[in-house]
Amino acid sequence: MPRLITIADAKKRDAQIQLDTPKKGDAVRYVDAKRGAPIHLERLIKTTDRTSFEVLSKQHGEKLGQLLIDGDPEIDMEQVGRRLGHATRVHVGPEGQILYAARVLQVVLAADGTEKSRGDFIDVEATVGEELPPVLWTGRLMPAVDVVRKFVFVRKVQLRHVNGLTFDFLHEMAKSLFDEKKMLLVGAGPKGQAPLIFQTNGTPFRGFLEGRVEGDGYKLVLHLSNLELKRVGEAGAA
Repeated sequence: MPRLITIADAKKRDAQIQLDTPKKGDAVRYVDAKRGAPIHLERLIKTTDRTSFEVLSKQHGEKLGQLLIDGDPEIDMEQVGRRLGHATRVHVGPEGQILYAARVLQVVLAADGTEKSRGDFIDVEATVGEELPPVLWTGRLMPAVDVVRKFVFVRKVQLRHVNGLTFDFLHEMAKSLFDEKKMLLVGAGPKGQAPLIFQTNGTPFRGFLEGRVEGDGYKLVLHLSNLELKRVGEAGAA
């Protein structure tokens, strides 16, 4: 089913419209250089818990270096290279033991990698959705050339009408942005300052709306960014 969200325009009118993700191009096809036969990927066993560096270090201590020179104690000849097949991911503890019950924690790290805090993980609810308040027109217009130099776009979605009335609604928004030759910063929340989060615990994004008009047609593209580009001096000052 198509995904619906609510969006408001510059006149503070809102309507439900459809979100579309652009179709991906054809997948790259790899073939053998000699025969042209298709290549497929296999998951192979690389190592086992009995031959890990931590286990070997505890068993042999300072002698491990010489053992690695003389032979291959880190390779399990019976297991390495076998096809993995179906496997289930598990969590393991510091000693390599399987954890059957894990506590999810939220760890905050500083810019230098040191731990600032940790605590129980708290679900972050979505801010964009069919039953949620509309994505607001903030009025903050920015030249496209400035936006692409300041933010990294990681995803984009197209806003589409669901009937004749929403066609006129979105066409007017697209024409306004196209005539201005600028992109609009949009956001969630009462003042449009909250990030766009499309699902529970999803990535928070800044949204930049781009409008294009050609004849009677229009295109509204919502560009999403979660990374701002800064000069080295600016990053250090922050």
